[in-house]
Amino acid sequence: MIPVEICIHSKDDAYVSRSVCSAWEGGAERIELCSHMEQDGLTPSVGHIELARDAFKDRPGLLSMIRPRGGDFFYRRDDIVLMEQQIKMAARAGADGIVIGVLDEQSSVHKAYSERLVGMAREHELSVSFHRAFDATPDWQYALDTLLELGIDRVLTSGMPWGSAGTALDGVTRLVEMGEFAGGAIEIVAGGGVSLDNAPAIITALVAVRCSLHAYSSMLTNGEVCPQKVRKLASADVVPS
Repeated sequence: MIPVEICIHSKDDAYVSRSVCSAWEGGAERIELCSHMEQDGLTPSVGHIELARDAFKDRPGLLSMIRPRGGDFFYRRDDIVLMEQQIKMAARAGADGIVIGVLDEQSSVHKAYSERLVGMAREHELSVSFHRAFDATPDWQYALDTLLELGIDRVLTSGMPWGSAGTALDGVTRLVEMGEFAGGAIEIVAGGGVSLDNAPAIITALVAVRCSLHAYSSMLTNGEVCPQKVRKLASADVVPS
């Protein structure tokens, strides 16, 4: 069975508890907790991380987005200091990992800033994922090589350029290439329009790649995380609806 990661919108206390419980019930291996999804996800509050920790019980897959503002992925030094503080707070609140994405002026992975954030995460025994800022880089091989050098655990990518209309299914050939390039040293998290309809084809294509699936809106029913949908996505017997 391929691991499944569910993105949870950190809207309010009750919603966080309900949503994470539903993801847990559905068998999600990980959740990515994000506030302000209308801005593509920002750092959630400490209180919401604590609620998510309680709801996800002892499953070691609670990831917190570390992103202090919306917009681009270019940060100043004071932003990085703030992100380091947010990493500490996430760890104390019970997170198992963080999700980051920092680029330089050429839209490549900002190695120095990323190294600082990874270092802070490791001090607190947190895993590190690099989010879809990766898809905004001009040279995926160079970017992936940098992530490997930094010791990043996972990279979330659709295999398509950032801002394009395609889904992870459209980018699946590139996702396979990324997996082969990484040689299993980093987990390829296929995300971007992943649904119950296209998951079978994505899983089939990535069968030889160390990978997982990341889903958000397709796991909702009337705005609520649906445990049955999560369970179906997490099942090896996934079939198109």
